[in-house]
Amino acid sequence: MNRRISTALAGLAVAGLLSACTATATTSSGDATSSTSSSSSQAAAASSGTTTTVSTASLDDALAGLKEAHSADDVDTAAAATITLSGSGATTDAEGVISTDGVVTITKAGTYRITGDLSGGVVVAAGEEDKVVLILDGVTITSDTGSALAVTSADEVTVALADGSTNSLTDASTYADTSEEAPNAALWSSADLSITGSGSLTVKGNANDGISSKDGLLIASGTVTVDAADDGVRGKDYLIVEGGTLDVQAGGHALKSDNVDDATVGYIALLGGTITTTSGEDGGNAQTILVGDATTTIDATDDGLHADLALLVGGGNLTIANSEEGLEAATISLLGGVVDVTAADDAINGSSGDGQGADPMAASSDVSVTIAGGEIVLDAGGDGLDSNGTATMTGGSLTVHGPTNNGNGSIDVASGFTITGGTLVAAGASGMAQTPSAESGQGWITADVGASAGQVVTVSTADGTELVSFTAQKAAQNVVVSAEGITTGESYVVSVDGSEVATVTAGEGGRSGMGGGMGGGGMGGDRQMPPSGMGPGQDSSGTTDGTDGNA
Repeated sequence: MNRRISTALAGLAVAGLLSACTATATTSSGDATSSTSSSSSQAAAASSGTTTTVSTASLDDALAGLKEAHSADDVDTAAAATITLSGSGATTDAEGVISTDGVVTITKAGTYRITGDLSGGVVVAAGEEDKVVLILDGVTITSDTGSALAVTSADEVTVALADGSTNSLTDASTYADTSEEAPNAALWSSADLSITGSGSLTVKGNANDGISSKDGLLIASGTVTVDAADDGVRGKDYLIVEGGTLDVQAGGHALKSDNVDDATVGYIALLGGTITTTSGEDGGNAQTILVGDATTTIDATDDGLHADLALLVGGGNLTIANSEEGLEAATISLLGGVVDVTAADDAINGSSGDGQGADPMAASSDVSVTIAGGEIVLDAGGDGLDSNGTATMTGGSLTVHGPTNNGNGSIDVASGFTITGGTLVAAGASGMAQTPSAESGQGWITADVGASAGQVVTVSTADGTELVSFTAQKAAQNVVVSAEGITTGESYVVSVDGSEVATVTAGEGGRSGMGGGMGGGGMGGDRQMPPSGMGPGQDSSGTTDGTDGNA
């Protein structure tokens, strides 16, 4: 097992990330519904000494426990004053607009329609209670000294993309002002920032970030394309995507929220729209990440989605096309939607990032993974479902392909994996294979099958009734299956491409995850490496299929 220890939150003492889920769910053909009676993660802010609870019972409950987000204001296009950009200046009849030395400054509340090209920058320096609406209608702004568009003071700013318009913002490669409080993104705001409209916006962050708000950031609609040297889109208190199309390429994190003052801030919520990201670090990085009815595709060099506290998927379509670790958080709740994760290491990694004290293999009481609904498919080079604490499955479907090396397992849960509902298929190496706990309310079977990629594995009753059938995407020595209809103590037949390979008894042959049985698939925290460090059937290379054993 390869566990990566993430960096602890700076300035935040995690007092407890408690997940007390008693979820029930029903599933049919991968479509899941779920109801969870109690599930929460708790974090204590060291600065205040108070404890804030963020519920993970449902997407709505989770949002209700976080800082309330601002909403995008309606845009009154008829009231807009026009600012026409040209060269290094602008012309306008609007009061409170100043153009000098390549900088166009807006100093008053109001709605402004901006058109034309500018070699310089636009700055909003309005009153702290002022709301400003900028309608971009065929705008190209390119700065060689700093941000293309910066909000240095205002209460709230809305960037509205005019119907049918194409707009672009490009910042300098080197900023003239690099002080701590200075703007550092192509589109930068010190106030709440909203992006709306049906036009398009291309943002090129040459020096640092693409779009950044030091308060909240809401993308409600429009077609937004971001290419950034560092982070793509960042909202300090929160980053919310409600609709539109967002395409991000970033050298750092694609999506980020970085306020760690307490557990109610520093969150990302992907609630709608189509989101595609490619990043040199994480696809999403925050304290809390919520995924709703968005279609999200992530290609990440590091984690697909990394949340220090809680990660919840309640709907939509989430694809982690490439990652080191797919989904990582102390509390992971998968309640609905379609989730497809490909990871070089662990596909799902429940980890608090505290290193489990002196023993990195010991169980963590503040870590949990809950699966209560949805259709989840994992392709793992390391562990498939890895929890340094507990894991519970009450509904939905979970299919794990891999690993193929005996140093990892399809299931790796330190404090036991309990299943009471849903459909589980885990096909991988046998060296660290782990089964659900003996206390599970739903029956399970395990068998060594020796299946090759592309072969069909079937579990049937003794009289030939098929219960589960799946196609192995990778070579698999061992399978663990749990589904409705599997009854503890009953016999089942496991076949590969129609040929019987094993007859097994449900609930027997339990494995702990370290190459040995424990009669019920139990406590990963008590596991011991078998002699010579290899599992049964493992060759001297440490793999099951002759490939490199590295995860």
